[in-house]
Amino acid sequence: MTDYSAIHYLQKKIRKAAAALPQDFKDIPELERYRENTRRALMRMLPVIQPASLGPDIVTATMPLGENLSISAVDVCVDEDLYTSIHIYRPMYVVGRLPCVLILPGYGQMKNYTDVADAGIAFAKAGFMAAAIDYPATGESASRPDAVTDINNVTTLAYMLGMSDVGLRVSYNFAALRYLKSRGDVDPGRIGMTGLCQGGIILWHTAALTDGFAALAPVCGVTTLEAEACEYVNRQGGWSGASPFVYDILSVADVGQMYAMCAPIPLFVQNNITDIHWPYSGLQKVKDIAGKAYALYGAGNKISFRIEHNTHAFTGFCDNLVSFFQKTL
Repeated sequence: MTDYSAIHYLQKKIRKAAAALPQDFKDIPELERYRENTRRALMRMLPVIQPASLGPDIVTATMPLGENLSISAVDVCVDEDLYTSIHIYRPMYVVGRLPCVLILPGYGQMKNYTDVADAGIAFAKAGFMAAAIDYPATGESASRPDAVTDINNVTTLAYMLGMSDVGLRVSYNFAALRYLKSRGDVDPGRIGMTGLCQGGIILWHTAALTDGFAALAPVCGVTTLEAEACEYVNRQGGWSGASPFVYDILSVADVGQMYAMCAPIPLFVQNNITDIHWPYSGLQKVKDIAGKAYALYGAGNKISFRIEHNTHAFTGFCDNLVSFFQKTL
């Protein structure tokens, strides 16, 4: 029977590309060679901004948040003439260097969305500093009120320059990490990262490229790109735009390989039973590939996968996140 579907044609190629990627590593040196080569490739493919010069990071306001917390607004320089805005949550009366968690909002979310603020407050109440970030086309980085159109515009302009929205967001994370490490009240060796939905996608790209984070906890955001392309597309009809995806990414890695590259950093994956975006088959594949990589380091106890039953938001996951980071940071 004649098949006129370009989707079917591309799905066959995606399955073939995913199957050609390493499914396991025989030893740590093989994994470390793969990590080094893939990092170089991803830095070019995204690409990550390499700033020619940086302006100053600017604290624009610090205010009490309730009775015992504070919130600060900070403009962080990403590149010459490019800033992003972050909110810093912290316990007001605690001195010394604190562990910190970088919070990555989901698709179209601003840093002060209710559930993002819930996470920042939960961390601060537990004695952490937390930093919530605005990404391109959201919050104070928005150029228009329609987030979907704005994100698609950013993605399109980036593609014209051989860049990507993923690369921009990873670059924003690198800038936030640089800023947090420069603060005298942050312990630079105890910075973790959590991300919701597309924030989880940006988390795995960021974590694959740097050893700067001491613990990782994606929320409602893990499966394979293969499963997204071959299962989610068939069932649900696809995405709002191309912003979460990187050109030719499957020539070097799928999600399982990127999380394998994170070994042996503590990793806690929580998906949501009600979400349709993250097929279980892909989640299982990520668990299997990453789990074998962690086992090479004798770090099987540092990786955990869990399905929860919550709304698609940070709020219902906050207790689990706080508990994880208390144990690992």
